[in-house]
Amino acid sequence: MSEPLKVWSKFSVTKKDGSVLNLRIVDIPKDPKIMEKALDAYFNYFVKEERQFKAAGVPDSEEAMQELRAVFDYGMNSDSQQKIEFSICCLDTGDDQINDVIGGSIMIYKTQADEKKKHVFKAEALNKVSQMAEDLTEIYDDMRAFNLDRYFVCRGVFVCPEYRGLGIAQEFFRIRRLISKEYGIPINGAWMSSPGTQKAAERDGWETVCELKFADLEKKFNVTFEKFPPTIKYMIARIPL
Repeated sequence: MSEPLKVWSKFSVTKKDGSVLNLRIVDIPKDPKIMEKALDAYFNYFVKEERQFKAAGVPDSEEAMQELRAVFDYGMNSDSQQKIEFSICCLDTGDDQINDVIGGSIMIYKTQADEKKKHVFKAEALNKVSQMAEDLTEIYDDMRAFNLDRYFVCRGVFVCPEYRGLGIAQEFFRIRRLISKEYGIPINGAWMSSPGTQKAAERDGWETVCELKFADLEKKFNVTFEKFPPTIKYMIARIPL
């Protein structure tokens, strides 16, 4: 017998045509078909669109895309020691049925005691992304800034294109607060590189604690970024425990 869905939120949104959708955000179930759908959406609407991945050439490299997918497939496996918080948005059908994945939020739980071993990829584009992430962490790290012994590493928020502009990303940021509170973590932070996620986080009350110009990062990383928005922001939510 399968476990009941962990439901974080139920809410309604109104589309431009006036139709109302009843939605919910749940923990991804241990269902291989749902996991595959969710990861398909993540790769199509986050990896292929996120500015650092694009600047490093990941979406244009079949080798990189396959290798990264293998990493996520392993991480989602129940035998993996990595603690992944993968929340998905779907239609609220009144039961545990999930047909389509509308969006998702991925975080990885870490502690200071976790081994900080750098993963070396076969695909050079992935090593480029990894190095950029490492360099950004050297610039700002919420674990260091707030002396956290436990924290979450953001792996992205995505919403399928036909459902964007409805406040779903903002709801994911609100749910991140709830998940952090459940873990006893007072700060949730992430680098926000797209205008949509920056605005959604701002609407949920997230603060910008570090802001960098992409033009400056182009010189540092030897890549070319898309020009809008002009800056990448490290944004945090403070969670009362």
